[in-house]
Amino acid sequence: MPYSRIREAPEASSAATLRAVVAALNNAWHVPQHSTPAEKRLANLASHMPEALVKKTIARLVRQRALDPDLARFVRSEGLARQAVAHYEHAEGHIGYPAIIIGAPNGGVAYLAALLGAAFLPAYFLLSFADPTEPDDIASYHEHGAQLIDVILRANPDLLAVNHYDPIHDRFLVEEVNHVRLKLLHLPEAYQQFIERHLAPDGVIFYADNHFTWRQYRIDERHAFQVGGLGGFSDQDFIQGSETIDAWLAKQKSDHRGGWQLPGYQLIHARESEWGSLPQFRDAVQDFAHETGYRFRAINGEHPEDFSALAYTAYLWESRLHERTPNGVLVECFSQINPTAALRADLLPLWMPFNTRDSLEHLARMTPYIPKRLPVGLSLLANFTRTPDLPSAQAWKEVAEKIGPVHWIGVHPDRYPMDIASLLDYAPDLQQWVHAHPGQEPRPHLAPEELLDMMKYLSHYGSRLFTYLLNTGDEDDEDSPGVEEPPIMDAYEFPEME
Repeated sequence: MPYSRIREAPEASSAATLRAVVAALNNAWHVPQHSTPAEKRLANLASHMPEALVKKTIARLVRQRALDPDLARFVRSEGLARQAVAHYEHAEGHIGYPAIIIGAPNGGVAYLAALLGAAFLPAYFLLSFADPTEPDDIASYHEHGAQLIDVILRANPDLLAVNHYDPIHDRFLVEEVNHVRLKLLHLPEAYQQFIERHLAPDGVIFYADNHFTWRQYRIDERHAFQVGGLGGFSDQDFIQGSETIDAWLAKQKSDHRGGWQLPGYQLIHARESEWGSLPQFRDAVQDFAHETGYRFRAINGEHPEDFSALAYTAYLWESRLHERTPNGVLVECFSQINPTAALRADLLPLWMPFNTRDSLEHLARMTPYIPKRLPVGLSLLANFTRTPDLPSAQAWKEVAEKIGPVHWIGVHPDRYPMDIASLLDYAPDLQQWVHAHPGQEPRPHLAPEELLDMMKYLSHYGSRLFTYLLNTGDEDDEDSPGVEEPPIMDAYEFPEME
């Protein structure tokens, strides 16, 4: 039976980012999947079932959490915004935040907010409506999504909607739900009130501006349709198809070939559905900052990995600034985000956008800039689909071992990515690992000005900054980053208030 109350999809990256920040501000744990002991035992048993039965079990869970399509007529942007700020009602020290981050949600942003002691407000929300559909039936998916979006947009002129259809990475989801991502075009009243009541008088409004683009079908002025998403394939691969994708579809016993298209609609380059932020919303936030006298600073990135690398750098910078010795490296994936772990155990966090080969390559590119011989807590998201761009758990372990010994967080490598139990084991395993490796007091913290200073140094010196941060003292050392630019933002924009 579909869910009967409007709320953001639990698996959404935006929901996970928000909840992880709130938990960290309250010195609590972000638990993506709550469960009873009985449910954990059942999940462990289910993880040993044949893959076909695992998929059926997951499909049932997805159906139970999907929204009733009749709720579309009740969706309001202010209601979604009020739900977001309501998460902070129980956060400790919620008066006088030194900064508030608004914009594109991702794990890097969550870690930055936690280190700053800042609140985070998302620029968009994902609603997943019950809609059983064949996974390759793009026409039906679009038709059903358009019906939902038409109802929502008529009542919300301040929203842009993206119907997000990924028949590879979200294959088990698109069979059950229709994803509608709603992006803010104006700053909601609930956000304005929250900022005015809870941002310190000398506080900073940071805008997380992710420029990541993806080709989308333009359905209407405020309605787009996106095929595919971040991973090991390009937007062109999804739309036109490839030999690799066709071979994988054959293994899935699908007759579909040649990509997924919507004839009759124009393809445009637009900010990507899940990760990209809208320029119009940035303008609205900047205008509000100007009108209210708050400082506005934009953190610009071309890819979610940029924010991941920036957050990692900030924690490394903090450890040197405050003479702290890192205890380890925490590698997390997608919605598995727990800044509390990094703060409690002096861990250097490196968040992965997803579990696909491009994220594994991101980890490999970052290893030269990570202190060696530190233990690595490695968490991978089980997505219950053996996609053609999915590296094995062993491949992840081999890259992570270049940093130091690997400890799996919630992951059972032999069952990955079909392990239901891993979703429930992630938080308890992480808590145990942190408890065994407590950090120093006081806990890591950066003031906004310290972050701004770091970003200026990083922009100017690039990877030469890492020679200092890693304390190698010798740029010719084989473990030194040398002079090649690291895969992080090489320039940052700090717009002055007009």
